Amino acid sequence: GKIPAKKSPIHAYYEYHIEQGPLLEKQGITIGAPKGIVCLHWYDIYLEGEANQVGPTPMEGRHDALCAAAEMILKVNELPERMNGNLVATVGEIQNEPNSRNIIPDKVHFTVDIRSWDDNLAIKAWDLVKKDFQQIAQQRGCPIRIEETWRVEHSPFDKKLVQNILDTADNLGYSSLHMVSGAGHDASYMNQIAPTAMIFVPSIGGRSHVEVENTKWEDCEAGTNVLLHSILNSAQE
Repeated sequence: GKIPAKKSPIHAYYEYHIEQGPLLEKQGITIGAPKGIVCLHWYDIYLEGEANQVGPTPMEGRHDALCAAAEMILKVNELPERMNGNLVATVGEIQNEPNSRNIIPDKVHFTVDIRSWDDNLAIKAWDLVKKDFQQIAQQRGCPIRIEETWRVEHSPFDKKLVQNILDTADNLGYSSLHMVSGAGHDASYMNQIAPTAMIFVPSIGGRSHVEVENTKWEDCEAGTNVLLHSILNSAQE
C-alpha cells in the first residue's frame, strides 16, 4: 500500500513526460495533468495444433494453431467495444512454429495486454475473452494453456499535486487537460512511497516508442516551465 506522506522522506515527486498519445494535440492543449496511471494486465497464451505438410492434408480435420490464434486475436480487438469502452486491449507479440510456408502451424504463443482506469472492468473483460479463447480452442481442436503473467492495479496520483500542475499551467497562460496516463512510468513506483504527479506535453501525431516520436520545442519549454513552477510551489510549503 501507499505510505502516508508524512512518513516519506520525499515531500513531492514530479515526472515530466511526453503524452505518448494523441489527446493533447487533437484538442490543441499544451499541458496534460493525469489523475493517475491505468491498470496493466498481461497474459500469455500457448496453443498446440498438429503440424502436417499443407498440400496432402485436407482442410477438413486440420488442427491449425495459427487459425485458432487468429480468431482469438480478433476477439481481443473487439473486447473494448463489447465492454462499452474505457478499456484498451492489444495483442503485440506472436510466435508461430514451425513458421514454414508449407507446414500447418502446430505451436503458437501470443500475448494479451489489457488496460483500464477501472480494475474490475479489466478483469471482467479478461474473464469474457478467456471463455472465447477456450471455446475457439475446443472448436479448432487446439489445446490451450493460459498464463496470467502480470497485473498492476490502477495508480491514482496525489490530488493536491495534480491540482498544483493545473493551477500552475493556468497561471503561466497554458491550456491544460485533466486526463489519464495509459502507459506505465517511474511515477507509478514513486507513487507508492511519496505524493506524486505527472506533467504531459503533446506527442506529434500521438506517436511514441517509434522512430518518428517527436514534440515541438515550444511545448517542451512550456512543460519545463510548469515543472519548475510546480516544484517551487511544493518547495515553499
